[in-house]
Amino acid sequence: MLNVSALQKQIKSALSQYIPAALETCMKNGASIRSEETDKAAAAFAKQFDEMVSEPLAQSIASAIDYYVKNADITGTIITVGNKFTQMAHISPPPTPITGGKIPNTFGIN
Repeated sequence: MLNVSALQKQIKSALSQYIPAALETCMKNGASIRSEETDKAAAAFAKQFDEMVSEPLAQSIASAIDYYVKNADITGTIITVGNKFTQMAHISPPPTPITGGKIPNTFGIN
């Protein structure tokens, strides 16, 4: 089962690892004059951006992944041993799980 909070933490960690460093580098390279003040301003901007964006963005991405995983629609062809027919079956997502490994019998073949 998907652990949304763990996924959110992993996404936030990845965002916090790359985005602030990239923003800081971009700001430093975009400054017309390189000084200690511009370096401090770039670091402060990157830190503030990370604090404002990484957590909500990680939460949104984790929620979207969770939604699509839980609402996956899986179908497949079932070949019944000893029978010449195949069946298309819908495998229900977690809210209504398959019980006891029972495969849907859409043709009513025993």
